[in-house]
Amino acid sequence: MPEPATDQARLVQLTEALLTTWHHRVEHNVVSDPAGHCAALAATALTLLPTPPPPAPDDDRLPPYSGEYTVCAKCSHDTAITRHRVAGEHGTNDPHTWGRSRKGERLERQCWRCDYTWDEALAPPTGPAPHDVTVDDLARLLEGAHEGWALDLSPECAEHMARALLAALSVRYRHDYHPEDGHLEEPETHHDDQAAAPTLTAPAHERTSL
Repeated sequence: MPEPATDQARLVQLTEALLTTWHHRVEHNVVSDPAGHCAALAATALTLLPTPPPPAPDDDRLPPYSGEYTVCAKCSHDTAITRHRVAGEHGTNDPHTWGRSRKGERLERQCWRCDYTWDEALAPPTGPAPHDVTVDDLARLLEGAHEGWALDLSPECAEHMARALLAALSVRYRHDYHPEDGHLEEPETHHDDQAAAPTLTAPAHERTSL
């Protein structure tokens, strides 16, 4: 930050330049045009004002994105909103200075309760693009989620549950989900009506009693 003495010297230099420009226009009787007079003074001022520094590159020292549910360092509230700030854009709590901000591209977080703000690093997607889950994939995931329980989930039961769920819900893979194999990264579209029909057992009144 400039020293006070430096700021004072710049102010004196700017004042002298503006006075010189003003006297020059008065001596030549060109002050009848107020707009032109102001423009001349402004042009003189701009030649002496310091050039705004270029925006700093993205700061790798920013803390990583902490997610939607994060603890505020001031009031301990556990939810914060997110704003994207481009390079050179001033943040919510930045001082109102002339020119662009020195900060690079970042995510600005703000506490829902106390409005405390802080910056975090960008969090671009790292996995495959979200895509729909098929019946077969959801059945496999259900079977895997059931491992370790006393009774294993049969493939038939898992498929029935998958069909029932997808009939009522739209299920998609998250971009940060990394399957153990490459099968889930290539979603397949099934157009076989017979394969898409639910697998149901016969009604109780049609069963043969032994």
